[in-house]
Amino acid sequence: MANETVKMTRSNFGELMTPIHKKVFFEAYNEKPKTYVNTFGIDTMKMKQESFQHIGALGKWEENTEGADFKLDQLGQEQKVTFTAKRFDKSYEVTWELMQDDQYSVFKGIGKGGSAKNMARGLHATEEQAAADIIIGGFSNTGYDGVALFSDEHPTNGAQDVTYPETISPEAQSNLITGGLTDAKLKEALTLLRLQRDDRGTLIAANAKKLVISPEWEFTARALINSTLQAGTNNNDINTVPSLKIIVWDYLANDTTKPWYVQDDSIDNLKFLWREKPIFDSEKIPNKMDYRFYGYCRFDCGYVDWHGLVGSAGVDAAAVTEET
Repeated sequence: MANETVKMTRSNFGELMTPIHKKVFFEAYNEKPKTYVNTFGIDTMKMKQESFQHIGALGKWEENTEGADFKLDQLGQEQKVTFTAKRFDKSYEVTWELMQDDQYSVFKGIGKGGSAKNMARGLHATEEQAAADIIIGGFSNTGYDGVALFSDEHPTNGAQDVTYPETISPEAQSNLITGGLTDAKLKEALTLLRLQRDDRGTLIAANAKKLVISPEWEFTARALINSTLQAGTNNNDINTVPSLKIIVWDYLANDTTKPWYVQDDSIDNLKFLWREKPIFDSEKIPNKMDYRFYGYCRFDCGYVDWHGLVGSAGVDAAAVTEET
């Protein structure tokens, strides 16, 4: 009969259990929205390694005369950023006896220790932390240009024929702010972002759209962005901070820093690249009646450019209270 309940036997154990656990896995994996997708550009990798080549800037157009040849310039190949797919996996085993007794709701995919549900939540956390670590480590790492993601020493390789404004160094640029999130510091970061230039000294029209924060800064950020009057003062000046999308990222919380940053995500900067999206399946364990359920994926994350980002490492937990 079509509607007849299929009795689970030793031979069809894995065949009947796998769809149930797979359903539980992906439901738990997607039950909460991922935060990193709001600040990292999501893309795919065609090979194990994917490279992004930085191309030198051409600068502004030059005035020319009627009938003259086109002004010729040259694109130079500069630093290269390479992503390498990393493998992530997890498995758990279900015995025939455990399923038969169903002491831990194994059949339902909940299982001893959580099984499919906990494994899915573990992958969710793995992705979030891998992305967040790019920011947390972004004040001390060595990036493609020889300095950290957030630094006041980004080399510009400035052209000799360009006259830079007094506020811009032809040798180096900054996207680093120091200190906690305050009205003054946020405005400093927004201004620094708008002044970002390419290697030829041309403004790149960066304009912050997002404020991404460690959870310790959530209520400070909402006061700064949403207040009618200037936050943190006793005067009646209007709040001039532009309306930014606030992204509270729990995984930025750590023992040493409380980072926050502003971002123009129309500029290619933060990247999360999938080589293989998560899969879930099972296999029979040799010489046993038991099955192993497993999950597998490959990805890498990082940044391809520091432009479009300005950030601060924040302050320690004790200073957060004092500053806010």
